[in-house]
Amino acid sequence: MVSGDDMELDNKYVLHIPLSKWENDKIIPLDIGDLIDELIKSLEVQGFDSFYLTKVKSYYKSRSYDEVLITIFAGDSDSPREIFRDWFFKHNDVLCQEEFAYEFNNRLIVETI
Repeated sequence: MVSGDDMELDNKYVLHIPLSKWENDKIIPLDIGDLIDELIKSLEVQGFDSFYLTKVKSYYKSRSYDEVLITIFAGDSDSPREIFRDWFFKHNDVLCQEEFAYEFNNRLIVETI
């Protein structure tokens, strides 16, 4: 129960960032620390200054690869979706992905690039 000065953020976003690309039938690791830092800065500028980064092992199309998940809790009027979408399209020349994904309130949204 929220009361007084407590805050309730009831929207959960999880941004999926692959740490490798599929090229010539091989998984190639990506060195994208600077790109992730850029995304984090963009999120902070828009007021998302508290979130969680988790490195996970993902599976897609029978491929196993590392991924970073950025988990953000936000209020009704806040959404990191456009920031993430813009960042992904801007850097897909490096990321080389067919699609990108994020979660919103326990639903996975996969968008084709």
